[in-house]
Amino acid sequence: MVGPGVEKRDLATLNRWLNVTRMRAATGIAIAVVALQALHPGTFAVGAVLAACAAALVFSGVGLRASLLANRPGVLFAVQTAFDLLIVTLGLHVAAIGLPALLFRSLYVLVITPVCLVTVRGGLIVVAVASLAHLGLLGAEYGFTAHVLLGLEGLIPPVLFFLVAQQCFFYGSHLRQKNQDLAALATSLEEHRRDLVAEARTSATLVAIARTLATTLDASELLARVTATMREYLGADWGATFLAETPRGTFRISAATDPDIPVGELGRIEFPIAGWPVLGRLETERVLVLTGADAAGVPNAFTGGRVLATVLVAGLYRGDDLTGFLAVGFQSPATETPWAARRLVAGIAEHAAIVLRNARLLDEVRLAGELKSEFVGAVSHELRSPLNVVIGYAEMLRDGELGPVTREQREALDRTHRQAVALLEMITALLDMNRLEAGRLPIRRALVNVPELLTELLEDLPATWNRPGVHLRVDSVPGLPTLVTDAGKLKTILRNLVHNALKFTSAGEVVVAAARTVGGEISFTVRDTGIGIPADALPYIFEMFRQVPGAGGGGVGLGLHIVWRFVEALGGRVLVASTVGTGTTFTVTLPVMADDSSVEAA
Repeated sequence: MVGPGVEKRDLATLNRWLNVTRMRAATGIAIAVVALQALHPGTFAVGAVLAACAAALVFSGVGLRASLLANRPGVLFAVQTAFDLLIVTLGLHVAAIGLPALLFRSLYVLVITPVCLVTVRGGLIVVAVASLAHLGLLGAEYGFTAHVLLGLEGLIPPVLFFLVAQQCFFYGSHLRQKNQDLAALATSLEEHRRDLVAEARTSATLVAIARTLATTLDASELLARVTATMREYLGADWGATFLAETPRGTFRISAATDPDIPVGELGRIEFPIAGWPVLGRLETERVLVLTGADAAGVPNAFTGGRVLATVLVAGLYRGDDLTGFLAVGFQSPATETPWAARRLVAGIAEHAAIVLRNARLLDEVRLAGELKSEFVGAVSHELRSPLNVVIGYAEMLRDGELGPVTREQREALDRTHRQAVALLEMITALLDMNRLEAGRLPIRRALVNVPELLTELLEDLPATWNRPGVHLRVDSVPGLPTLVTDAGKLKTILRNLVHNALKFTSAGEVVVAAARTVGGEISFTVRDTGIGIPADALPYIFEMFRQVPGAGGGGVGLGLHIVWRFVEALGGRVLVASTVGTGTTFTVTLPVMADDSSVEAA
């Protein structure tokens, strides 16, 4: 009797509602009949009415507690409807006669309404049964004659029953449609919730993958990591990464999980893109889903002999140009490819393409840096040789070894010699800087006698650095311990600081001092009485190619940068204090013995 459009859960709720409604109706009828009997004595058989109401209450109580038909709510609904028709009919038969009995026939509406809201066929059956019960009651009271059955008393109630049923059919249909719409909406919301959860998980996975991929910029390691990460997060049976040479129409494998042939050997072979026809679709599709023959057609050399049932292929792009592709395969067939898997593969491919592009750019920068270092080193070496010859001949001419020179010629030769020496120092600084950047300046630590090193430093200074009116002296505290460090680099540090002090001191003195610090380290101080350094310039004086504006010292701005780099390499620190117009003090502090020091000579 119940139509297929009614959900079992909804029908079980309706059954409970029928029991509750029957109890309320039975109670209401009992109260109404008692009240009417008081107003109109002799109208109703009150005992029979109360007995029928009691039977309805008992049946409803049993229906609310019974669980025998809970899993078959349709049968329970039919049983309740049959009981309601029976109890109403028996109640009307024993309760009253005449007009009161006729008026109370409207109680059948209470039975007709819920059935018609649920099912049209069942509603029509209940209307027919209620109409026949009404006619049976009318005939039993007045006789089964055509005059009685076809009179107004016989026909009006069935007509009203059918009119009520017709309205209930409309509302029932409308409610069923609303119920279906709500169910569809609930299903759609649930699908959206699952999609949001899946997307959130995918996004979190992509963030984790991006962090993993960003930990390296080595191209070969990156491709291996992409392949392993993709296979792990997707739970796949196979994964591989390929690089494509689109202009040549070829590709080669760069990383794979368990191939038959080692990737190092297989990666040397270039395969034609046309030999794997499905790859042509990557020009228009970012992610391919291969099944059946397309999936089984992946070369066994790539898959390690596995026969794959489902393969996802995602392109790696630089702009619109295909630079490679990722592939991940599953041996078990999939009836459908989850949206999340496609999204994840596409996301991995996008991140991999960006990081791979950065790795290639870094390789190009490294190559350019190496070429620059080689060029600077070669040029510096080539420039130093002829410049040394120029300096040598200038000194010979100035000293009169090639013949007498006039005072004006000697002054010109002095200026030439100073500029040539300055140029040589610039070239030497560039060469040192180039070696620093290339990492070709190893630390060679040895035992160093500090007083002897300072004496050698002053003896080796070029005579051209001396300035009239500037006194250069050494101030060393006696009893300094032997220092374990790179003597050559320490000399370069102090030499650059002394040269810097002499350039910017026109009168007074430059003092090179050494002392023991409270912490047991050795501090070297270069103090001058020169022009000083402005406070706003102190933060950047150690930067490469930075000079104090208007200082007029010449050079390329590498001397102090080299000092800072060498001090850092020796495990020390350098500080500067300066007052404009008073002078500058540079302090270099070095440990007596570095933690990683190894003494080469005593």
